[in-house]
Amino acid sequence: MGRPLKIQKVNNSVPTDVGFNSFANLDPTTAVIPVGMTSSEFLGVVGGGNINIASSTFPVVAITANVNGQQGAAHIITQKGTSKYLVSGENSVTAGSFTPGFSYQILALGNTNWTAIGAGINPQVGQVFTATGAGAGTGTASDAGQCVLVTSGSLVSGQMNMTFKANGNTVYASRLTNKYIFDSSKNRYAVNFFVAGESAGVQLASVAIANTAGGFTSNVANITTGQVVTVSGSAANASGTISGYVNPTNYFVISTANGNAFVLAATTGGANIVTTAGNTTGLTFTLAASTTAKSGADIATFTGNNGNMTLAQVSSYTS
Repeated sequence: MGRPLKIQKVNNSVPTDVGFNSFANLDPTTAVIPVGMTSSEFLGVVGGGNINIASSTFPVVAITANVNGQQGAAHIITQKGTSKYLVSGENSVTAGSFTPGFSYQILALGNTNWTAIGAGINPQVGQVFTATGAGAGTGTASDAGQCVLVTSGSLVSGQMNMTFKANGNTVYASRLTNKYIFDSSKNRYAVNFFVAGESAGVQLASVAIANTAGGFTSNVANITTGQVVTVSGSAANASGTISGYVNPTNYFVISTANGNAFVLAATTGGANIVTTAGNTTGLTFTLAASTTAKSGADIATFTGNNGNMTLAQVSSYTS
């Protein structure tokens, strides 16, 4: 089911604990670099000790967390258990406002005496410590602490949620490994880490239904297989029809021709939908935002006993 997370850290500006060797350090005669990746990148890197390390090589997983009673954007520092993580918020707390007994991650040292308030004899940016006093000076830190992963948008202190995208939908995660992510029903998706290469959604114009087998044409010339097309609106005045259509519906591109001709299905890789040729007056066709995905899952997982697996995208930060 995939190893536990290997979390990227930075010690004295040097990245450590990258989980796997970079492709450049593998046998060049056998190394297979996934499409979109470079030889200097790694698989199995899905978190970090400091938000400042975030890059396309070392993405930091974005979460929402309630830490020290403060809820907001956060990121994973390290994994503590199957569903327990040490996390850091994206907020900034100035020395003088620390609450004794709360944990923090140092953002800027400033002129604060961190040792005097529990950070040890050699405090560093990115270090997590438990405050023994309010502190003073110009140093800053973010709220940090252990949180349990839940599949809900409603959080209490000590809880976090993580989302991913699959089949055009945003889903809450119940578990994450270095190869797979699971939803609340324990369905497994192939995943590793992803570059923030998402493009904005595009509204298609001049869409016509070309045949009875789910074929369409439009003005956009770069539609690709696997993309999601959201159809919305009323087809009352359209001469073409889509069997079973309800407003709105997500469809999946299963084949293309000449760039602007494409065939839709109701599920990823499924059979084409049934249509009648004609115009689509009253309907709006929106090509969903596209992403660049990188998966460390074995190819066999896509065609094994569990059937074809969906490649999911974890929300992540990059610089």
